[in-house]
Amino acid sequence: MQKSCILLLIFILSIPSLMAQKTYQRGLVFNDEAYERMPMKAVLTKGSYDNLAKSISYEAYCPPIMDQGEYGTCVGFATTYYMRTILEKIRLKQESNHALAFSPSYTYEKIKMTSDITCQEGGSIIDALYTLQHLGAPYYQVFPYPNCRDADRTIDAQAAPHKIGDAIRLFGPLAPVDFKIKSLKKALNEGYPVVIGMRTPISFFAIQHVWEPAPGDEKTPQNESGHAMCVIGYDDAKFGGAFRIANSWGDQWAENGYCWVRYKDLAAYTRNAYQAFPDFKTPLPNVTSTSLKGKLDLQLREGSLMRSKQTLQKGLVVMDDKPAELTVYQLASSYPAGTAFKALLTTSEAAYVYMIGTDKSAKMNALFPYAPDISPLLGPDNTVAYPSGTKSITLDGTKGTDYLIVLFSKKPLDFKKVLKQMQQSTGNLSHRLSIALKGELIAPSQVSYAENQPSFEVTGKTNGSVVPLIVAIDHK
Repeated sequence: MQKSCILLLIFILSIPSLMAQKTYQRGLVFNDEAYERMPMKAVLTKGSYDNLAKSISYEAYCPPIMDQGEYGTCVGFATTYYMRTILEKIRLKQESNHALAFSPSYTYEKIKMTSDITCQEGGSIIDALYTLQHLGAPYYQVFPYPNCRDADRTIDAQAAPHKIGDAIRLFGPLAPVDFKIKSLKKALNEGYPVVIGMRTPISFFAIQHVWEPAPGDEKTPQNESGHAMCVIGYDDAKFGGAFRIANSWGDQWAENGYCWVRYKDLAAYTRNAYQAFPDFKTPLPNVTSTSLKGKLDLQLREGSLMRSKQTLQKGLVVMDDKPAELTVYQLASSYPAGTAFKALLTTSEAAYVYMIGTDKSAKMNALFPYAPDISPLLGPDNTVAYPSGTKSITLDGTKGTDYLIVLFSKKPLDFKKVLKQMQQSTGNLSHRLSIALKGELIAPSQVSYAENQPSFEVTGKTNGSVVPLIVAIDHK
């Protein structure tokens, strides 16, 4: 009898704490099929992760924490109110400007189901990023929150100037935890916050400073707990290493609306992550004024670099139909059939990168991106190995001169069209490139090419957006 009374007393005393457990709206609709259709960031070389900062924070650029309240609008907050606003404030160097923010309501209205008249059913991050890329976003004061109604055309016009440049996914849904962690940290090092789609079980509601997953949380039904948030930094020294997250549950939740999630916990519960890029016409202020900077290294299987020297090829027409000379790098040595090597493509600033291989047959072969689902967009200080970090290209038995052509561009190219036009035209590479990229090639006089390494730098304003790096391989 006494034992029953004690149990009853414990139960009665626990009622207030159970009742006090506040719940929050989420609203992320997971769609793995749509997620996998978005181009993914190319796998970077191991060295790309060697010099990551020990901590990164964009909290100073974050707008005031808001509460999504009773609406399923977390996607609008993560992508537009937080991520899009942070990108703009970084660009303008306006840490303390709390008046600058973009409307989460506008994005949600564009992506919600037609049946969702009360803004309860949630939405997809993919759809939100598409909206930001093609429609933009109005300022918060133009379309404040909550605003569960369609935006009129005047608001669409005010959204249009604020489009993002592009967006890519960072990893596949089944990527290993360690790969997710380093991919997230690398993206943050490149100058951009990251939007994540995360499973958030009930234990996530009660965070004080850092999330402590409860036993059994890993079994939480995935489709019932989707939540979109914005990762705004990380710190190797916090809680053994943790990511900093801006949430949309008000400033009374966790640590003034922010929280820490340990690296492995965030990676284990995050199903998808997205890196968005600003319009490159208005570059981030934390990079130099250089418009483009890149290089191409050819590395033999045993590890040594294949040395080259600069030559010129006449006949390139880029501006006002005036002939110019195209820089081509000739390898200092000839190489026999069977030589195995890899190409290392490096961007010092964000750029779209494409690589073509050709020989005396003049057939143009697309080499990079190396798969249809891989994005040509690379962030600052990225290096990609072709065909991969563990595989090599092998010279075949066709003797002559082989060419590798890498196009570094500030905007996406219709790569299939470029290949087709180069294939169908005649003449040397200079002429073929001038036909395929007329109006887009940056004048050689505006490009500073290195003398003994296939690399270049473009500084200041230019006409055009593309710089070619060409290496000729004497195939004996």
